[in-house]
Amino acid sequence: MRITRRRLDFLQKIKQLYEATNLPVHYARVAELLGVSKWSAYEMLKTLEKEGFLASQYEVNQGEKFPGRAMVLFAPTRLAEAVLSGKTLEEKVPVKEWRQVKERLLSLCEELKKNNPRELIEQLMAELPGLERPLIFSAYMIAFLIAQLQTLSEKSLGLVKSMVMNATKAETGLAMFAGAAMGSMLKTAPQFPLLSQMTGHLARFQGNLAKLSQSEQALLMDFLEEMWEKAT
Repeated sequence: MRITRRRLDFLQKIKQLYEATNLPVHYARVAELLGVSKWSAYEMLKTLEKEGFLASQYEVNQGEKFPGRAMVLFAPTRLAEAVLSGKTLEEKVPVKEWRQVKERLLSLCEELKKNNPRELIEQLMAELPGLERPLIFSAYMIAFLIAQLQTLSEKSLGLVKSMVMNATKAETGLAMFAGAAMGSMLKTAPQFPLLSQMTGHLARFQGNLAKLSQSEQALLMDFLEEMWEKAT
């Protein structure tokens, strides 16, 4: 993952502003502090968002002359935190491939709300054995487990979520998610004829966590949060 000095400057400024208020930041404020144009700041922040370093949200600007106009705000993700720790600058994450996989899985999750979750579960189960890259396999496992939890109840999904999101480290949160999801499913084992296969995939997922870099773990944790937002 290419982290230039200029990108680091933007990330550091966003982090500084975000930590000062615990609120997402408008690109105009970043532009002002870095001495660049608003357009340059916006383009850079959108690029950093595409690469997983920032998350964006839209809010209505009540101070505008014409109320109702939305403004885009940015906040650092776990990946940004990992990079700014200084321990992951040389690590290489396959950005383009990751983006494509992430978009596909999020799209499938959207379909989960409209169709039978069992169809998505079977599709993901069929694809899992052919996935060799640990990061990609782990993302598919997250989508798979979310889909499985959806077949239980919203309560099950909510309980697992509340437990995992309090984890201080991405690796810990991901391990807790997999374990809690599996525990929830074991309680209703007769509903899952593929449980033995799933157990093998889960063991591989847990093993992958130790192999993944800190930045890859951060990508997965951010992805898990996005999947939850789509599924609930």
